[in-house]
Amino acid sequence: MSSLSVRRLREREEGGVLPLLVAVSVVALLARLYALGWRVFHQDEGRVGDWILHYMEFGEWQYRAIIHGPFLPHVNGVVFSLFGASDFTARLVVALFGALLPLSAWLFRERLSRTETVTLALVLAADPALLYYSRFMRNDVPLATVMFVALGLFVRALDTRRPRYLYPAAFVMGLGFAMKENAFLYPVCWLGALVLILDRETLLASHRDGRDPLDAVADRLAAVGRGLAGWMGHVVAALALFLLVVFLFYAPKPELYGVLADPLAVGGVADSTITRVWNELQRNWLSGHLRDHSYLEFFGWFAKTMAFLAAPLAAAAVVGFLVDRYDPEGPRNLVALCFFWGVASFFGYPLAVDINAAWNLAHVNTPLAVPAAVGFAAVYRSGRLALARDDGVAVGAAAALLLVSAGFTGFVAVDNVYVNPQGPDSRMVQYAQPAGEMQGQLREIERIAADNEGTDVMFYGGYNDGNDRYYLYSPDENWSRGEQPTPGWFSRLPLPWYFSRYDADVNSTNSAETFAERRPPVVVALDSNGFGNNATDLRPYLAEDYVCREYQGYQHGRPLAFFVREDVAGDAPEATPCFAE
Repeated sequence: MSSLSVRRLREREEGGVLPLLVAVSVVALLARLYALGWRVFHQDEGRVGDWILHYMEFGEWQYRAIIHGPFLPHVNGVVFSLFGASDFTARLVVALFGALLPLSAWLFRERLSRTETVTLALVLAADPALLYYSRFMRNDVPLATVMFVALGLFVRALDTRRPRYLYPAAFVMGLGFAMKENAFLYPVCWLGALVLILDRETLLASHRDGRDPLDAVADRLAAVGRGLAGWMGHVVAALALFLLVVFLFYAPKPELYGVLADPLAVGGVADSTITRVWNELQRNWLSGHLRDHSYLEFFGWFAKTMAFLAAPLAAAAVVGFLVDRYDPEGPRNLVALCFFWGVASFFGYPLAVDINAAWNLAHVNTPLAVPAAVGFAAVYRSGRLALARDDGVAVGAAAALLLVSAGFTGFVAVDNVYVNPQGPDSRMVQYAQPAGEMQGQLREIERIAADNEGTDVMFYGGYNDGNDRYYLYSPDENWSRGEQPTPGWFSRLPLPWYFSRYDADVNSTNSAETFAERRPPVVVALDSNGFGNNATDLRPYLAEDYVCREYQGYQHGRPLAFFVREDVAGDAPEATPCFAE
């Protein structure tokens, strides 16, 4: 198609975009809220959720890198106080961020056409990984959202020449750094992409003007410096706002509240905050254990997952980047920046992470959504131009590409998000997600705990095979004011989240003989594993008057046996009988 035809078509596309973006975001919100509390908590969700409940109970909080940033503990603490703690309310804030992400396309309206802007919103709303992990109490989608919004606000500052956009950009970036430690990778990717763009533009300018490339680079940097000099006061103030937001989230509680009574104590609180954060980061993320894996193995898994879950987005991103790069009107820096950012994340995250998980796609698919929107819009425009020329073959090809892409995305989203959100055969689901239908069993335990006096749930045993260690038994159940819970708490996840919500009286034992005299209404043990200290030991004591049901604590390989006393047991559908051959 000619550049004149494309330009005229783009001009006809211009018009009101915001109502369409709002409509997309409303639909995205409904998709994220539907059955939001149905899936049983993933172990990561259970760990963070139970820690939040203990923080609310005791009012003490310190940064723990193992649960990532302090944003969700603080914000969900408020949500739980207002609306109660449940699987639905725990995921509500994340769902809201996921629904707002499509609306952020409005910030790029001067860099994208109307069709591209609306398409960007649609891609961000419908991407299967973004949809699934918008319904998951993790920081990945909120982080991707606020950093994408921050970039959009920086773009608005440049487009309007108004430094006021720096302040909301600094604020949301502060939220991002309070969400997860990989937030610092975002500005690193942006700077790397900007270097590539600067290199391209200076080379083109030097060839066009016959100047030395180094002189062109120096002139461009000098121009940037002059522009920043006029905004220096705003830059410093925005940086101060960013640091304030980060400090308020990371500062230990209740020490931070003491600053209100004694402002001079802020220095000590700041010092303890910096020390704590640095020690936690060094022990958990900077010690080198994240790199104790094969990069090629992790990258291979990541690439296959991208192909299974986001193949149309990835293909459209490449097409969009190339279409824009060779556009006769010249390439757009925004499209190039987002493409370079997404590609860097695609190759970088397998090195930066310690486990393979589809939630990392949020940090790749969000930036790639921009060139993907350009690619999809280019196919759409080519179809419209072909229709005007009565070129049926070209119209059919364009329609087929768009329909196949939409069908693939829709099928993957529905299958993984609604039909099979916790099944072992889904590549979207991370290994520590309990499989099967445990919901009925949990509701039964909630009912039992409400009526029972004394111990409601007794955990039994555990094992150590030299590689894996699972201890359901804990010598001390009261860890709330300590730095870390006992190992048994970690092996029980996500059950502690539920039992804390139910106000269940929980105890544990390492001796099967305990049950010769004690008959708690619910006993939880690891099913037979060949290492002893498991549910098999309990058969002589609990076989006669207990119902035993098995559920997977992970996707596979760690079955949990729930023994429920017959006089309090109800119907728990979808259960597998224990000790099934």
